[in-house]
Amino acid sequence: MATFPAHVNSRMQDLVRGLAEPVRGPVLGLVNRPGKALRALLIAACAAPDRSDRQTLVRLGAIVELIHLASLLHDDVVDKAPSRRGAPAAHTVVGPELAALAGLSCFALAGMEAASVGGGAEVLAGRASAGLSYGQVLDVERAFDTALAIEDYVELAARKTGDLFRLSCLLGAAAWEADPATGQRLGEFGLHFGIAFQVLDDCLDFQTDGTGKPFGLDHLRGLFGAPTLYALQSDEHGKLAELLLSPGFAIADMPTVKTLVTEAGGLQAANDLARQHRAHAYAALDGVPDAAMRSRVLAVLAFHGWAL
Repeated sequence: MATFPAHVNSRMQDLVRGLAEPVRGPVLGLVNRPGKALRALLIAACAAPDRSDRQTLVRLGAIVELIHLASLLHDDVVDKAPSRRGAPAAHTVVGPELAALAGLSCFALAGMEAASVGGGAEVLAGRASAGLSYGQVLDVERAFDTALAIEDYVELAARKTGDLFRLSCLLGAAAWEADPATGQRLGEFGLHFGIAFQVLDDCLDFQTDGTGKPFGLDHLRGLFGAPTLYALQSDEHGKLAELLLSPGFAIADMPTVKTLVTEAGGLQAANDLARQHRAHAYAALDGVPDAAMRSRVLAVLAFHGWAL
């Protein structure tokens, strides 16, 4: 398991080298600065070692990570993010047009690899890519919406983040031809885990260090996560909404936002929401009859700071 991410990354490098020069650089730059490969590791964890081909699992991992890279490249263009994985974001180096095309190239590579692997991987990858793209559209549409319902936010999180984690689990199950019930439970686990993951990621927008995420940047773009949305629901005097929609709103206002959100119980409510979906995720995982598989999945999550 320890060497699996390195093998996935190597496969991604091989695939990316086949891209045309203008888009190869931006994609290879991200591939050479790999993340934690959590999604790829979940594929291996959901597979049966004695019934799954190792090289196929590596290729499936590359598919998921390429789709993830595509979303990062497109997110950074839309959000005008200055950096990604400790370096300037691709759009700041090659321009938004080439960065967007680089993201499209990642989707294309993932689709080609999935078609080559076969076994239904192309269908699963296509559905997840469509869901993720829809989630990105929802993310754009909800900008500066202080009245966004929590139910709509959860739908956004499911599409933007949950669908890709579900893909990882489904691909792992498909690699050993798991029975439909097991595949469904693993898919449900991935979906709800992804929602919880996104909710907690939004909570990081209130932290000033140690997260790797710029403080308050989401709020500056009008992308209000669960903590702020919960607080806005009880914003009787409109003080929080007025501040967030003020033309002069700046990062310097974030301490005030954090105070208002915390006093309104927004952070607590968001953490409760994350716990609910995490509980749904673990309940689905508990329904998987293979105890060794459950242990592998839990080990991957524990390694990344998630525990029961």
